[in-house]
This record gives sequence, structure tokens and C-alpha cells, in this order.
Amino acid sequence: MTHDEMYMRRCLQLASLGLGKVQPNPMVGAVIVHNGQIIGEGYHHQYGQPHAEVNAFNSVEDKSLLKESTLYVSLEPCSHYGKTPPCAEAIIRYGVPKVVVGISDPHDKVNGNGIRMLQEAGIEVIQHVCESECRELNRRFFTYHQHQRPYIILKWAQTADGFMDIDRSNPSDTHDYWITNPSLKVIVHKWRSEEDAILVGYNTMINDKPQLTNRLYPGKSPKRYVICREHSQLDETYYNPLPTDLSAAMHTLHEQRIQSVIVEGGRKTLDKFITAGLWDEARILVGAQRWDKGTPAPALPCAPEQVQHIDDNHILYVRRHL
Repeated sequence: MTHDEMYMRRCLQLASLGLGKVQPNPMVGAVIVHNGQIIGEGYHHQYGQPHAEVNAFNSVEDKSLLKESTLYVSLEPCSHYGKTPPCAEAIIRYGVPKVVVGISDPHDKVNGNGIRMLQEAGIEVIQHVCESECRELNRRFFTYHQHQRPYIILKWAQTADGFMDIDRSNPSDTHDYWITNPSLKVIVHKWRSEEDAILVGYNTMINDKPQLTNRLYPGKSPKRYVICREHSQLDETYYNPLPTDLSAAMHTLHEQRIQSVIVEGGRKTLDKFITAGLWDEARILVGAQRWDKGTPAPALPCAPEQVQHIDDNHILYVRRHL
């Protein structure tokens, strides 16, 4: 590992602390190094608050050292006025002579302009350090800007023998059919705190009446959506409607600046996303019990990349690489 890679990975560690808090902005971390020593660090804490570079500059006690330092930042510094002034201007103002950038910003208001501003000011710019890791961290942000849709996470629970729901044809069957253990329920609520939105189908809303909120983990609750036909009975103070056509639904979510969505729908809704190839990752919670009958869980065309064991349950993590 080179020194540049070491400092960039520290930027990524810092940046990850903003997950679930900075959207629609990206997660960004910054490190300032002087003569081989870190003299300042920062990350983007909350949407609307100062960016990583500014927080890093503010953490440096002796600002005169900045003119002899290298700034490491996981994403190209912004070059436009938004909620905060351009970070590229702050870098130039402090006289930082060298900047190492992990990956360029795909936002149409940046997209190389930040790097260009620094270079035109005479600052040495090194690019593409730990680029794949930087892209992975902000995969929601990149998907939103490059594909004009949110990053889509499919999520469901299934029994050890592959069933995700009871047989709904028997209305008298009202037994408790919770599949996984309480520890996995806390993990699911943590996931909800990290994403912008959560989505179910109309039948799931009617049959299960899910709250879809984060109640077991610190942080926000996602915005709640349901795919339904026009004029369907819907409590719009609780759910936000989406059209049944997935292309139209994705356009609506993009227009509403939703960068990531968890699809927790039933089998019909999940199959609709899978068949359309409209998903980026899946998280499958597998319980220990066996039902022998019911609604089979969906099938994915990709094998799990990771398995997490928690007591007698486990989670399968599947990625769809475009």
C-alpha cells in the first residue's frame, strides 16, 4: 500500500460516518498531511452543513502549515454554490499546493470542474487513488446521477426451506409467521436508517399493514412508498403512491431526489423488479424454521457474495454488477 492509498483509505473511513445523514449529497472524507503527519481530518456530517474539506481545514490548529500540506479527499471538491460555498475555492484560498482525489464527481454541476479550478490555480492534482473503493462507498450517489434512478436494494425474509409467506388462500390462518430472530429485526431497522426510501406493493400494504419505520436503531425513518394503481385506496398521510409501471416509478423517485430505496414488497413486487433487471443488491434474511408450504421466495440470477451468520439465522448478500 502506498502512502497515498493509506491516507485515502482513512478518508473513506471518515466518509462512511455520513451514511444515512448526507443524502442527496455524497459521503466525503478529507485528510490533511504535513511532512508525513496528519494535521487535520474532516467528513461531511449532515446535509446542509459544511463539507469534508471545510471541516478538515477547521480542525487544523496552525493554518500556516496548509501552504506546505497535501489534501486528500475521497471525491472531487465541489465547484458550485449550493447549501455551502464551493470547496475548490476554499482550497485555493488556503494555498494548499497539492490535492489527491479519489474519484471525480458525476454531478452535472461538478463533473471535472472542481479539478479544473484547482489546476488552473496552479495546484498539483493527483487523481484516481483507490477509485474503485471510492465509487463503492458512494454507489447510491453514482447510480442516481449516472442512471437517473435510485440505487435499489431488494430485501426479504425466507424460511430455511425457502418460503417467504404463508398460504394466503386460507383466511382462517392467522398464526404468527415471523421468520427471523430479534437480532435480525434490529439489523433491518439499521438498514432503514441508512436509505432514503422504502417501498412495498399494494397487497403487502393491505395484508400486512407494515409500519416501515425505524424504531429499533438510532437515526431517521425512510420515506414510505407503495406501488399501486391509480385511485387505489391509500392513506397518503402515511404512504406515497408510485405508478405500477416501474420506469415511471423510477422517474418519480428520481424527480423527488430519492437516491436509494429498499424494496420490501411481496413476491409479486420483488419479481417485477428482478424480471426488469432493476436492482443493484439483495439482502436475504434466512430463518431457521421450516414451513413445508407457502409462497416460495424469489430466485435471483446471481450467487451470494457474502453470508453473515447471526445465531441460528443468516443473511445472504447478493450484488448485481452492471
